[in-house]
Order: sequence, then C-alpha cells, then structure tokens
Amino acid sequence: MLGRIRIVAGVLAAVASLCYAAPVAACVGTACLQLWSTAAGSGALTVEFDFSSKIQTFKSFCTSGNGQCLYTNLDPGFIATTDAVPGSGFFPLLDGTTVQLAVVRLSPGLTVSINGQRLDTPEERVTIGTMPDIHNHPSWQLLLPGDEVGDYAFTFRLETDAPAYADSADITVMVTNRAPTPEPGTPTATPTATATPAPTGCAGDCDGDGAVTVDEVLTCVHMALFTSTDCPACDSNQDDFVTVDEIIAALNVALVGCEQEPQVTLAEIQQEIFTPTCATVLCHNAASAAGDLDLSAGASRVELVNIVPSAEIAAQAGQLRVDPGDPDNSFLLIKLIGPPLGAGSRMPLIGLPLAAEQIETIRTWILRGAQP
Repeated sequence: MLGRIRIVAGVLAAVASLCYAAPVAACVGTACLQLWSTAAGSGALTVEFDFSSKIQTFKSFCTSGNGQCLYTNLDPGFIATTDAVPGSGFFPLLDGTTVQLAVVRLSPGLTVSINGQRLDTPEERVTIGTMPDIHNHPSWQLLLPGDEVGDYAFTFRLETDAPAYADSADITVMVTNRAPTPEPGTPTATPTATATPAPTGCAGDCDGDGAVTVDEVLTCVHMALFTSTDCPACDSNQDDFVTVDEIIAALNVALVGCEQEPQVTLAEIQQEIFTPTCATVLCHNAASAAGDLDLSAGASRVELVNIVPSAEIAAQAGQLRVDPGDPDNSFLLIKLIGPPLGAGSRMPLIGLPLAAEQIETIRTWILRGAQP
C-alpha cells in the first residue's frame, strides 16, 4: 500500500505538469516564488517570496488504518516573466537564462516533484525553465505517518549556466500539513443549494458525454486537493473523498476511452450469493450468526461495511470485514479467496467455493464503495 502511495505521488506530479503546461496569469504575494537577480543584468539569482508564510498542503490519500498519509499541493509555483514588476532590490532576468533548482536538504517525509521528477535527495537537480517566460508549478508532497502534523523545511539553491549570473544563496521554505487558520473576521460562506448531476458510469466524465478531457481530469485532482464537489463522476464510490485511485481511473478513461460497466449492487449479491450460500442454518443467518456475522437480507451491509472482524489476526492487521474502496483490506474477500494461517477456514465452509466470477463481483462491489 505504501508503494502505491508513492506511485500516486508521481501521478499527481504528472497531472501537475499537465495542469500548468499552458501559460497562466502571473501570481503575486505568497502565490508564487518570483525569480529575479540581485542586480540589473548581473548579480546572483534570488527569490522574492513571503517567507513568513508556509506552503500549505492538503490530505489526498491514506493507507488503511491511517498508517501513512499523502499531503500535496500544486502551489506555489516558480515564475519569472517579462511583464512582472520586481520589488525593491530585485531585477528581471535576461532572456535565455535557464534556471535550475538543486536540493540542499529537506525534512524526512518531504518530496518536491518538478516536471515529473521527484526530488527527495540532496544535490538532485531539475531545470525549472528558461527566460523570457518561466512558469513552473511543483507538486509539494508530504508522506507522513497517519495523524502526524507539523512544519517541514525544504532548502534549495538556484543555479544557471548564464555567465551574467552567480548561483543563489541557500533558500529555505517551510511546508506544512497543519490546517490553515482562517483570517480574523472572515465570514463563513453559506452553501447555495444546487442540483447535483447524477454520476455517470464513466470515471471522470463530468458532463456525461462518454469521454474524459484533460480539464475533467484536472477537476478530479482539484477535488482531491480541496475536497470540492465539482464533478460527482470523479468520486466513483460517492464517499465525498476523491482518492488517487479514482484520479487514475479518470486518467485511464481519458487515454483509452470509457467503457460503461454495469453497476454491481448489494441487492444482486444478496440474492445470488449471500442468501443461498452464506445466510443458511448453522452459518450466517440471523439465528446462528456464526462468527458474530449475520448475512441475511436487510442485515448484511450493516454487519459488513466498516466493521472490525471478530478474527483477532485480521483485526490486528487493521482489516475490516468490508473496507469500501479497498478489496485487499476487506476480510470478507480474504475469507472467500483463502485466508492465511490463523484466520480460520475458507468460506463457504459447506459446499463448493464460490466461482471466480462471483468473487470478482464481490471485489468490484467493494472497490466501488460497497454501496447498498
């Protein structure tokens, strides 16, 4: 699972490069790291930035049991444009100046991705851009133990081969995953009731036209970062939280097209699997409730979804009977496939094991959020 989070971080970095490939209006204040020199046509590279402000990241994804969490943000970016106005003591860079970033040091758990390249080791380097128009938004990422909150330092140096300029001094910015503090007197916005379009069967297809555009993928990324509700199709299991798996699903649709897959419902699983195979005498009906589990109609979802298993080995591993969106952490599926030593027998105990297509149906139901 931790490996998947690292892959996810790379995906977000790639999406960030898509997001900012086109020119964007110049930013000001804490919204960007402005690149200048310390003298007109000479001096050293430098940055204009409000260093009293921390770079804010937001929770994007966690492993089961909140063991590791990924925090990320696509702002602030590095910018240098010919139409920007420098502050006092800063001077525009000459056209043709190529600027590189070199990592000096960084706190454990912190990674910065630029142009899809992960920077997490001192002396790693990446090109930010070349004048007259530099606009590059990194993906600022924190991969931390669940519930760890704090501030993390990223120290870097700006370098260039341009003979007019010297490299910058070491520059340190702070990255945080602490919740942002609202400004004093800021009123709380009152939500306006709007009609929410029904999600389509195609991940990331916000307008329901059967195709996913780059803009729609970026909408999914924005929802993951800022917990908005712009596009219900990005949130395939409708749990009000867009994961990177859901972003990847939208990316896949954008690349290969959308195949409308039939929905899997608990009612179908109940009728075709649970009732005839599991909710039987001496097994998991209301009277016997073997293993403290009742899989009869009307009770199965309450007994399964987000419930800690009675098997101690599964509970200690942080598994749930059904973990919505995570089949691999769902003890129900593990029991159907063949549990490890100490976790009891494969189910169903009486009769033949479930057919592969039946197990896949249950896996799909869990993956899509274990909806009623």
